[in-house]
Amino acid sequence: MDWFIQTLRSYPEIAVFLSMAIGYWVGGKSFKGFSLGAVTGTLLAGVIIGQLDITISGPLKNLFFLIFLFAVGYGIGPQFVRGLAKDGLPQAGFAVILCLFCLAFPVIAAMIAGYDLGSAAGLFAGSQTISAAMGLSTDAIHRTGLPADEAARMLSAMPVAYAVTYIFGTIGSAFLLAQI
Repeated sequence: MDWFIQTLRSYPEIAVFLSMAIGYWVGGKSFKGFSLGAVTGTLLAGVIIGQLDITISGPLKNLFFLIFLFAVGYGIGPQFVRGLAKDGLPQAGFAVILCLFCLAFPVIAAMIAGYDLGSAAGLFAGSQTISAAMGLSTDAIHRTGLPADEAARMLSAMPVAYAVTYIFGTIGSAFLLAQI
């Protein structure tokens, strides 16, 4: 087992691909009609594998993050445009209300829990399933002028909070949309 962990630490690309493979496999499994899906399964596999203290370089993180954003946009973009043309005005009003709640609730929850900027940004991005917020938050934390070690700590907490809250954001959004 030590050899395997050392290999993953030496070659973090293997850890990323292993997370994707395990996540895709787990995401395809169904239990009583419930399945995590490939995205959530991969995020959770990444959190578990990330507990092995694997350091992934900035360019590699950015590359896989951009690939993730492209894949989500490529899959959902056409459906979004068709829906907007059909029922645009009521959905735009609902979107404004939802955006206000989506910003207010994570901010309030982060303040109550006493989270730092990194955890709060991950909470927001994951609970709302807004992956692009991770990139924006990373840039914002770099621009705060915090000491490098504190910024690194915040940046490492962000993906963990994102991955843990992503499943709740997905289920919560589905529940809210089904009820309203």
